[in-house]
Amino acid sequence: MKCLLLADAISDFSAILETCGADITRMKPEEAIGADLSAYDAYCILGAGIVLDPRLRERLEAECAAGKKCFTEALGSWIGIYSAPPADTTRGRLVVVTQEENAIPGLSFGDLLDDGSNRMVQPYYGVPGMKILLAYREHIIAHRHWKAERGEIMKGAVPGLWTVGENLMMTSFELRNYNRARFAPVDAWRRLIVYIAKWITGSEPAVLPEPPVRYGTDADLTDDAVFETCLRDTVERGIRWLGRYLVDEGRGGIREGLRHDIDPDGVQRIADGVRTDCTGEAAGAFRFYAALYGDDHAEAVAQNLTDFVFGPMQIKGGLFDGMLRWTDTAWQVCYQDDAARAMLPALYRCLLLGDRREFPAVCRALDFLVKTTAKDGCRVSRTDAPHLDEDGIRALAGAEHGHASAHYNAYYHAALLLAYLVGGNRTYLDVGRRGLETIMALYPDTKREQSETEELCRLILPLALLCQATGEEEHRRMLTRVTDDLLTHRHPSGGIAEWDTGYRANCSRESRGECSLLTENGDPVADLLYSTNWLPVGFAVAYHVTGDERYRGLWRDVAAFCMKSQIHSDDPKTDGSWCRAFDMDLGEAYGCPHDVGWAVRCSESGWTDAEILMGLMMPEILARAQKRQ
Repeated sequence: MKCLLLADAISDFSAILETCGADITRMKPEEAIGADLSAYDAYCILGAGIVLDPRLRERLEAECAAGKKCFTEALGSWIGIYSAPPADTTRGRLVVVTQEENAIPGLSFGDLLDDGSNRMVQPYYGVPGMKILLAYREHIIAHRHWKAERGEIMKGAVPGLWTVGENLMMTSFELRNYNRARFAPVDAWRRLIVYIAKWITGSEPAVLPEPPVRYGTDADLTDDAVFETCLRDTVERGIRWLGRYLVDEGRGGIREGLRHDIDPDGVQRIADGVRTDCTGEAAGAFRFYAALYGDDHAEAVAQNLTDFVFGPMQIKGGLFDGMLRWTDTAWQVCYQDDAARAMLPALYRCLLLGDRREFPAVCRALDFLVKTTAKDGCRVSRTDAPHLDEDGIRALAGAEHGHASAHYNAYYHAALLLAYLVGGNRTYLDVGRRGLETIMALYPDTKREQSETEELCRLILPLALLCQATGEEEHRRMLTRVTDDLLTHRHPSGGIAEWDTGYRANCSRESRGECSLLTENGDPVADLLYSTNWLPVGFAVAYHVTGDERYRGLWRDVAAFCMKSQIHSDDPKTDGSWCRAFDMDLGEAYGCPHDVGWAVRCSESGWTDAEILMGLMMPEILARAQKRQ
């Protein structure tokens, strides 16, 4: 077979066609205007949104009308179809809508394929004989498969892939660089690409490109020596990744990380805002690394980051003295749990490394939070300084109830308890204890944000610290209860599946704002931004406090999961990071992609990467601290 490929550049798909055994001739569209087209048996036209020169188009359409095969990728106009300009597909998902059995081998009606921040040209209307195989729909609350009737799926749908007769196949979306743009799930896209390539050339590709990212290690992590080697490699990759997002070696903080957006050519956008929480958490990761491996540069970076948190990002004097700013743009906003996570590494330094130099600044930050905390030990979800005066602050402190949510308060309580363990201030103990007891009095029906799983994961560390601070059996029972409940959602990989009894979390089954990854209880998806990422630190501290070997085993399991889910890539922008969503059955980044800011492939320098890294190093840090005592 002789095939004419019209494309401006070599791509994933054009390279695949070259392996199908056909005689491929590649030209740029303008080069084909005067070429002899009659010698070809098939035509493949790649070019999202382009409109062919009418001189070329007329002749190509005549060849197609004569019965020769023709495949077009997202053309602006072809036969009787013309389309809107290219638009972003971030809010949409492709659904298999053909109900013919094995129409696309390996794919079934209702299967979902995600294409990141791709480009799509929406046809203004269809043509007679148009048979739609894939369609775009927005706001799909499903994980890998949508259990809906075809009529429901097609309401407001945009055709994605269709045929007209036996010899014409068209897409509305750009697929040429599906591999480098990390379309997911990988296996589903491979099946689709093989189907299209075979439709064009008559033969399957001999070779498909390897995905640009791999996940973790296949090593036997049950072997202690192998585990330790892989742990060191995972930590070093993660530290290198964090280093790439520093601002002036940490003097200006650290960038937030990577956005979820990956464009059609595989370029992922950087989230370049500077957050106080990410900066403080990154300081902890660098400081632990310096302490364990004697790295002076990592220690210097850690100090730069710490100085930034308690320097320009902390208000000095006045009504809001001590308040930690949220970000470089949200300058007068304070989320207490985010502020606490910026403080915790400084408190770890005090308690575990024997260096108390930041302790006064931490107490200053905690004192501001305490004076804006309700009587039940919980704070409102956030405070905005422009909306508060002295009366407003007194009203916050005099309120009976704050926001009884682990998402918003549990790490604030952890910081209070750690500060008590460092300095002995009973006020910190009383507020931290009261807040956690308030949350646990509602448990498991706390005020959830992302999921029930998130609430459980966020409670492990503060409850362990509460046990250490009070030594009371009741608090030990709370920790045991939360752990037992959490383990009902443990996956064989060591990760924890998202779950939300009754779907009562604010972001549960949402698709138009900040969204949980959970679409249905039972989805095999781990959230490494809001849930599983907290567990390495939490289980390590729980083991240290209780001496219960179960927590040591749980730490090892979740550490192994983190080793298996870390990104390995030749691209330094991603190598060593973790994505928010990880499908534990598929072993790849995949999940419901609707979140407006922190969807499947985002990598948060603080929340995800630094927290995991600290957790991977925490057992050894704790062991060394114990020896020094």
